[in-house]
Amino acid sequence: MRKILLLHTGGTLGMAPSGEPAALAPGKFLDHLLEQVPELGQLAELSVEVPFNQDSACLEPSNILTLALRVRETTRAFDGFVVIHGTDTMAFTASVLGFLLADLGKPVVLTGSQRPLAFVRSDARSNLVNAVDLACRAIPEVGICFGTHWLRGVASDKLSVSQFEAFQSPNLSPLAEIGAEIRLHPEAGQFVRRVPAGLGGALDFTIRTVTPHPGMAWFPAPAGAKAVLIQAFGAGNLPMDRPDLRVFLEDCRQRRLPVVVTSQCPHGGVDLSAYEMGRKLEDLGAISGGLHTRWAALAKLGLVLGAGGGIPEAREAFRMQWAGEPMRDQVWPQA
Repeated sequence: MRKILLLHTGGTLGMAPSGEPAALAPGKFLDHLLEQVPELGQLAELSVEVPFNQDSACLEPSNILTLALRVRETTRAFDGFVVIHGTDTMAFTASVLGFLLADLGKPVVLTGSQRPLAFVRSDARSNLVNAVDLACRAIPEVGICFGTHWLRGVASDKLSVSQFEAFQSPNLSPLAEIGAEIRLHPEAGQFVRRVPAGLGGALDFTIRTVTPHPGMAWFPAPAGAKAVLIQAFGAGNLPMDRPDLRVFLEDCRQRRLPVVVTSQCPHGGVDLSAYEMGRKLEDLGAISGGLHTRWAALAKLGLVLGAGGGIPEAREAFRMQWAGEPMRDQVWPQA
């Protein structure tokens, strides 16, 4: 029987009502997990650890490094890993871990739920069972198991705050479709792992993120910022005729801040050569984020900055595929 390490970090799955009026907060429902979900014992020899237990809105980069380190420390003892995580920042954690653990060679499956395990109508039980099942299948992927899909972590984003199908992978087909059977795609686990050496010792997210809207005033990035991530319109367009935007970009260039551009649109990505506004943006040194989700883009920038990199390293990072993140639309054939 496969040995699986389950790392519980908090989130709705293990929460309980607290206070008056009742609100969900981290609880102790996972203390007797195998009593609540005995099916797990039929799938794997399960060990449970709680490296931290908190609402995922309180996630810090140090928490993600703690998870990555614990997986590395125990990789010889276990065949796979399941991480119970809150949905709010799950796609971010999955993106960072997708890069940090790209070479692990074993499955790391993140899951959670929209309703607590203790509730009668809950998606927690099925998500947890499916996650452990996937962790037993020796597919070397870091991904999110939620609802009826397993999605590659570095290609995922949260879709809904209430639907049981809470996550999407807008530019990459699912790793698996989950129904009466789990149908794995042949391409699952099949990607070139080439995260640059020297990354992962630290994460630095002193990144100014900007989501433009019509009429927005552009102010210089804060003094402590080390990079800028802009979620632009469409294929990477910005109002380049605005003087304050040009001053903003020139200030970034003089301060040697990498400026990465992703899209507000979940499907498709940035092509700075497609429109005149995008070309002007590229001429001022902006880096195209291509099909990177906002979370994958932040993860890459955080790793580059954590290793002391700057504009050249960031430009190279977004030119290369590190861990199967989509660089072009990839719709895989059905299994």
